[in-house]
Amino acid sequence: MSIGYPFTKADLDNRMGGMVVNLRDAFNAITLFKSSLLDDATMLPDATLTALGYTGSVSSGEIQQIRNAFTSLSLLKTVSTGGSTVPSVVDFWFDAKHLANANFH
Repeated sequence: MSIGYPFTKADLDNRMGGMVVNLRDAFNAITLFKSSLLDDATMLPDATLTALGYTGSVSSGEIQQIRNAFTSLSLLKTVSTGGSTVPSVVDFWFDAKHLANANFH
């Protein structure tokens, strides 16, 4: 006797496919946010981020951590699609995990 929901091949196919599509969509959202907002000095310059309450600048503080996080995650997407290689060990999540704080496991 088994317990829990029964599952079929179709259930697994849908779940696996959904996870892959969700990851792709998340990477696309990250690279779009970086390129269209963070990298556009007319949209989110340091002054705007400071006015919103973030501390620091491109060279230090929260603003640097935000920019570094999205740069690293954007590079992770590029590496994952074969568009780049990483010459050494990189923790792509180093800055990004601080944006999620306790929600990062």
